[in-house]
Amino acid sequence: MAQWISIEEAAAKYGFETEYIWVLIEIREIIVDYQRADIDIIDDESIQDFINRNKKGITLMYIEKLERYCMDKSQVCSIYASLLGKQDKEITIYKGAKFLYDALQSKWLKQCDRVRHLEKELALEQTTCRTCWLKRLCMIIRK
Repeated sequence: MAQWISIEEAAAKYGFETEYIWVLIEIREIIVDYQRADIDIIDDESIQDFINRNKKGITLMYIEKLERYCMDKSQVCSIYASLLGKQDKEITIYKGAKFLYDALQSKWLKQCDRVRHLEKELALEQTTCRTCWLKRLCMIIRK
């Protein structure tokens, strides 16, 4: 029957760094149980088997697994770098769109002011003010 211990306990018991144990888990050299939500536990027997396999020296299978692990991590890093580059391009596009939006909004607000001014002038033209010499004063008062 398997004896389960925490990763920290295994690191202390066998003199490994916890990060090294995580690498061994990722390359499937030791067995881990993710069933418990609060703690990850590993099979003590699988660690002992790993140590016994590598007592005489590092095996070719272990080296190949490490190479594969490194290549996989390198590929993941490349994908992340690519995603970050695409995110930067997207941010640049959004900044450009915001600049255009701000410019259009400014022009639209100016146009609205002109329309309001024209509406007032049109209203004055339809009254007797169109012939009045105080037309400008009326325009200022109506604002």
